[in-house]
Amino acid sequence: MAGLFITATDTEVGKTVITGAIAAALRGRGCDVGVMKPVASGGVADRMGNLMAEDAAFLMQAAGIEPEERRLVNPVCLAPALTPAVAAAISGVTINIQDFITSFQQLTQLHNPVIVEGVGGIVAPLWKNYTVTDLMAELALPIIVVARPNLGTINHTVLTVEYGRSRGLHMVGIIINGWNQDKVGILETSNEEYIKEMTGLPILGKFPYAPGISVPKGETAGLAQLAEEHLQMDAIIEVIRGRKEL
Repeated sequence: MAGLFITATDTEVGKTVITGAIAAALRGRGCDVGVMKPVASGGVADRMGNLMAEDAAFLMQAAGIEPEERRLVNPVCLAPALTPAVAAAISGVTINIQDFITSFQQLTQLHNPVIVEGVGGIVAPLWKNYTVTDLMAELALPIIVVARPNLGTINHTVLTVEYGRSRGLHMVGIIINGWNQDKVGILETSNEEYIKEMTGLPILGKFPYAPGISVPKGETAGLAQLAEEHLQMDAIIEVIRGRKEL
């Protein structure tokens, strides 16, 4: 089974853009890539009143996934923009964790690899006391952490990596999102160096803010090229190939 799990040091760090970028680049290299957002909160109702996750729609657009797979890509979509366990509780929704596992297994029968995007940070509760970390452990995929470049990121990133390791997870690398090469100073460069030294993990890319890319609008044009330019795609593919040849 080939795949990758993308988590982050916090919410709104850029997991969706990075997951979409990796998927788009793999698609551009001829891979039949699948994507998954097991649970999303802050869903938006369509014209028929059905909740849709903008994150999942963006990933599907980036990977070229047909609409028929939406339920597999995003088994649970909740309206409140809260951590999933809370959003489900106030919405009267019972989350069955096995639905995530089953959907992932079905996606692996359709695509290779499958890139899974988490929700929030590594210990965000998905249902009661079941967290993102628990799901990571069940899926047993290599994990990339998306981090910010700014003040505070050393603490957030090192804690995320070390907590994952304490749970026996396969932490393989870090991607810094929101990198502005024109404004890089001692803060950003020292953050990068400390993160590498303190985690022992490689920096697999420094991804810039791209105004033409929009998750809410589903705008993915140029995403694959950005990934090829700013992410170490060969190294990322080798991580995936550690599980199974593409």
